[in-house]
Amino acid sequence: MKIYISADIEGISGVVNGTHTSPQGYDYNRARKLMTDEVNAAAKGAKLAGATTILVNDSHGPMTNLLIEELDEDVVLISGNQKLLRMMEGIDHTYDAALLIGYHARHNTSGVLSHTYHDAVISEVKINGKIVGEFEFNTLVAGQYNVPVVFVSGDDILSEQVKEFNPEIETLIVKNTHSRCTAGCIQPKKVHRLMEEKVQKILTDKLKSISSPKIEGKVELEVAFLNSGMAEATLLIPGVELIEPNRVKYVAKDLIEAYKMRAALTTLAASTLY
Repeated sequence: MKIYISADIEGISGVVNGTHTSPQGYDYNRARKLMTDEVNAAAKGAKLAGATTILVNDSHGPMTNLLIEELDEDVVLISGNQKLLRMMEGIDHTYDAALLIGYHARHNTSGVLSHTYHDAVISEVKINGKIVGEFEFNTLVAGQYNVPVVFVSGDDILSEQVKEFNPEIETLIVKNTHSRCTAGCIQPKKVHRLMEEKVQKILTDKLKSISSPKIEGKVELEVAFLNSGMAEATLLIPGVELIEPNRVKYVAKDLIEAYKMRAALTTLAASTLY
């Protein structure tokens, strides 16, 4: 069995504000350890279910957060941020399932540290007219390779969004939202035990019953930015259309092109930050 893991940091238990998520934060190294430990718990559960290959993609910010020296020795880690598929780098049709660890709710919802890809740039992302966050868009990417996302961990608001998208996906709530930067966090040792148990169970009992959504054909991508200048910067890309002062549209040939275009648009928009 081959398992793919995409790991973010905002949805890790104990992570609640910028001191945890930024390399400049005084608690960042603690958060990196917490993140690494949760990934290890997921990997252990996968191995107990029979996984022989586990690929982990570091998917937060600089994408060099996970402590490789403390990872399970059977894990292969993708580290570094020059990735064509960003948070889903390395996914392909040979994987049996994907796990999303430490994820968070989409922008403009009430989850802990909620955002969509870049909170200083993006206000909203739509695929074919439907608002998506990182969980939804990344799950659709996995689906293009016929790989089902079967397990997602994060806060209670994210869990609600997962169940709205696909109630078959198993979730683990590691903290309950009090505000955008405050949460009631479950003690990490308990989180690790629950994660190991849930991952093992779903990979053993429910793997074949969870669908992998797939969008065929052209995809209409809409991205709303925090201001009009960001949107204007993206018009350097042929085919990008300004539809509102801060919103652009692009029609991609398929979902994967739309995913890469979202990253390109974000990069151009971020170039206007000062």
